[in-house]
Amino acid sequence: MEKVNVQFKKLVEWARIPEYETKNAAGCDISLAITEEVVLYPNEVKSFPTGFAIRIPEGYEAQIRSRAGMARKGIVVANAPGTIDAEHTDEIHILLLNVNDKPVKIFPGQKVAQMVISPVVQANFVQR
Repeated sequence: MEKVNVQFKKLVEWARIPEYETKNAAGCDISLAITEEVVLYPNEVKSFPTGFAIRIPEGYEAQIRSRAGMARKGIVVANAPGTIDAEHTDEIHILLLNVNDKPVKIFPGQKVAQMVISPVVQANFVQR
């Protein structure tokens, strides 16, 4: 398995570094850096801070995706997969959407999404 170094910077003390739950996991879990629980109402979309920024090497991207455990609760990443380009160096935020018919609580430090690092291929568009 190929590995690539991704620079990580905590923007708040309580931010958690993304972590892989298993040896062969494709995605690493991302936790929220909120200080109190938040209620996400049905069909509501909210942006949540992670408390960290990353610098992805040129030629790679990060994709933010829903976690299966959260999706079972009706909470998904609204723009999944969200793409983070190598040029992006600001704090990562996660857009969560409640697809339930009832409110769901989101807790500080909760693992809500996963991030996959992938190589980028750009196309040459050739007119026929």
